[in-house]
Amino acid sequence: MIAAREAVEKLSLALGGDAKAELAASALVEADVLGQPRFGITMLDEWTNTARTMPEILGQSAVSWHDCSECFSPLAIASATQDLPCVAEEFGVAAVFLRGVRGFGRLAPFVRHLADAGLVGMMCAQGPPFVAPHGGNRPLIGTNPFAIALGQGGDRVAIDIATSTATMAEIRRASAEGTDLTEGIAVDGAGNPTLRASQVAALLPRGGQIGSLVGLTVELLSGILTGGRDDPKGRGVLILAIDPAASGEQAQWEEKLCQLQQDWSAAGGHWPRGGGMPPDAVLGREFEQRLTAYLSQMTPKGES
Repeated sequence: MIAAREAVEKLSLALGGDAKAELAASALVEADVLGQPRFGITMLDEWTNTARTMPEILGQSAVSWHDCSECFSPLAIASATQDLPCVAEEFGVAAVFLRGVRGFGRLAPFVRHLADAGLVGMMCAQGPPFVAPHGGNRPLIGTNPFAIALGQGGDRVAIDIATSTATMAEIRRASAEGTDLTEGIAVDGAGNPTLRASQVAALLPRGGQIGSLVGLTVELLSGILTGGRDDPKGRGVLILAIDPAASGEQAQWEEKLCQLQQDWSAAGGHWPRGGGMPPDAVLGREFEQRLTAYLSQMTPKGES
């Protein structure tokens, strides 16, 4: 057994020991704590001791583009996220377009970090084509998650959703276990609904046409504008930070957010907070063994 905080500290040290490394490590460990191991330390399979770090975006314009194909992706995402608040404070808004990004896990930890800095954090990522357009039968875009976070403390809202009904990991798991799929998540080559993983030609968008258009929007922002679509080196990611303080007191956004949270909850709605890692979280022996194995192969950044 190992405390999640201890796991974060050990992994952070191996990733460089700075604030950016801590954010990347926390995001990976949090996924394992939340029972989503495919977004957790399994991402360390992509680690190499020669991977370069993300170039700083401080002091540049409000918008910048970066190739991350030679970076360890969770650390590249964390680096960009850490740099954005200073840029947003200077310009009122900051956006970074990344391409060549491999797997990096969940979006929620990064937009939550921006919200904690007093910003609106938005993020979206495109990926390999697994999802058909609404009414189609051929995979054309990725599962294309979108996330947004705003506010601090109990009023904070954090939304992190995929625009597809399932993931290919779930399809592969069902195929390996020989179990049927949930109805309405995939189609075969003829465009007919299927419950058999072996027949899946494409996943379906979440919510029909609306989900399909949201997925297309993510593709435009993080696939087309980053140059990431059809890039064999990796996917495209957009991270956007907006400083609501730039409006002065005119918007009164904090009071309005608090009232919306109260109204939403009073109406029976669930106020999403984007997950999070309990401070006393503990992970099991199997996780500890895997982490130890990864750490034994990693040279901390800055050491030869």
